[in-house]
Amino acid sequence: MNEKYQILSDLYLECYGTKPENYSIIKQAGSNRNYFRLIKGEKTVIGVYSNNIVETETFLYFTQVFKSCKLNVPEVFYVSEDKTCYLLEDLGDDLLLDIVVKEYKNGGFNNYLTDLYKKSLSALVEMQIAAASYIDFSKAYSISEFNSQSILFDLNYFKYYFLNRCGVTYDEKKLQDDFERFADILSMSGWKFFMFRDFQARNIIIKNSKPYFIDYQGGRKGAPEYDVASLLYQAKAAIPEDKKLELLDYYYEQFNSYVSVDKQSFYNRYYFYVYLRILQTLGAYGLRGIIEMKQHFVESIPFALENLRTLLKTNPVLSVFEELNRVINEIAVKNAFENQIYPEFTVTVSSFSYKKGLPGDKTGNGGGFVFDCRGLDNPGRYAEYKTKTGKDKEVKDFFKKHPGIDVFVDNAITMISPTIENYIGRGFNSLMVSFGCTGGQHRSVYCAEKVSKYIRNKYKVSVKLVHRELDTEE
Repeated sequence: MNEKYQILSDLYLECYGTKPENYSIIKQAGSNRNYFRLIKGEKTVIGVYSNNIVETETFLYFTQVFKSCKLNVPEVFYVSEDKTCYLLEDLGDDLLLDIVVKEYKNGGFNNYLTDLYKKSLSALVEMQIAAASYIDFSKAYSISEFNSQSILFDLNYFKYYFLNRCGVTYDEKKLQDDFERFADILSMSGWKFFMFRDFQARNIIIKNSKPYFIDYQGGRKGAPEYDVASLLYQAKAAIPEDKKLELLDYYYEQFNSYVSVDKQSFYNRYYFYVYLRILQTLGAYGLRGIIEMKQHFVESIPFALENLRTLLKTNPVLSVFEELNRVINEIAVKNAFENQIYPEFTVTVSSFSYKKGLPGDKTGNGGGFVFDCRGLDNPGRYAEYKTKTGKDKEVKDFFKKHPGIDVFVDNAITMISPTIENYIGRGFNSLMVSFGCTGGQHRSVYCAEKVSKYIRNKYKVSVKLVHRELDTEE
């Protein structure tokens, strides 16, 4: 990673005549590109390193077209001669998905979020239709048009990387026949403009209340309905059903102001694309999560399955495909991936009694840090503390006279901190930290309280504090 920063630092020198003073690493999602925020005084730019030259050329080409159409995309400041790295405008860190998570804490999907989504959909229509006439789709990365072959690729991607790992049996020929009919139906109907391909809230940055789009290098000629499905059914955004319908209606009105299209036909195609997008996403989660073991993709699977369950109840349009419909319904009721997941990085700090076993892991990660407090001085051995806990003043005063516990806590924090920072950088969503003692009442509670307070003050993450034997959670 330092080597890549040095390359970008040299590129910065070429562009600005001086090197950056500092940098920070921007966490990756599913791509192999490396992103750095390069800092010089008050000025920041984004440095990108990638060995995929063809993909980079597509991104640079699309950016040029979008800029000429006055669309909100990042400015490209400088590109290396070999096109392995380039410098971009820094649009900030306010991803729409992060704003969604934050606003959910304040009461759910509110009018503010609705407005941001409507702005994003309006901008999407401009990109899809207005920019499409200026694009040479032969310059698209890998695939120039989303056609029946592309649809089959997505369906088989789902089959090989997710379905085959779910323990669901199926008739190979019948399922493939359904895939081919599904692809034919979609490829032979509807309009085709610019298709973003991965239009989701993680690829939308809000700056000065305006949406800016990033990571559109996978774009190609294709169905506009696919992009709307990608945004409204993004797993972790968890948009309520009534809001999905409101936003879909809004998008249709915007789209219809450019191109006259029958509303019922548009909606019918849309829900087919919703199923396709969810299945493609599950394929991606299977590859990136189950196979490559990237935790934040694993944690997204229950959200996608919940979308699938809801869709099967409200819009069972796949019932005409007997084997595909059967397989999807069977997947929807499986609970193999139904672990507890969090929409943001969450550290669960617990106290427990060894007599009752280790805390259960509801995330499916296999556990985390476990610290044994039984070697510390135990106030529970004295009658005056029997009814007290590690949260009470009397027990805290006891520990002031026996300071070994604070050294223990400091050592635990020293071990935990690098892992928290590493997990944040890698996009993980959960970490367990557990403290155990004999009864789960004094020492473990005291340690869990101290460590959870430290994490809350030090890091901008969610902290869940659980005292199992006290039956409390906050």
